[in-house]
Amino acid sequence: MTGIVVTLASEVAVCVLLWIGLLLAGISPGEHLRWFGACFIPPVLFLRYYAKKNDYPKVTKTIIITLFVTFILWMFVCERGM
Repeated sequence: MTGIVVTLASEVAVCVLLWIGLLLAGISPGEHLRWFGACFIPPVLFLRYYAKKNDYPKVTKTIIITLFVTFILWMFVCERGM
């Protein structure tokens, strides 16, 4: 459960901040869907942290799976457009 919460919470937080930043800049977020790829940076850093700790192999595996699934969904959305 920790891996899912950590991954999704960090992705959503970055996406919300990017969305707000784009709206404040007067740019349509729908036109720049590829910029939301930045939301995958924090989960990769969490993955590195939990993998180096070696005490949480289930959390590490869960982060990998959740990151993979959300990345595939993001690629699908970028391909289809909003």
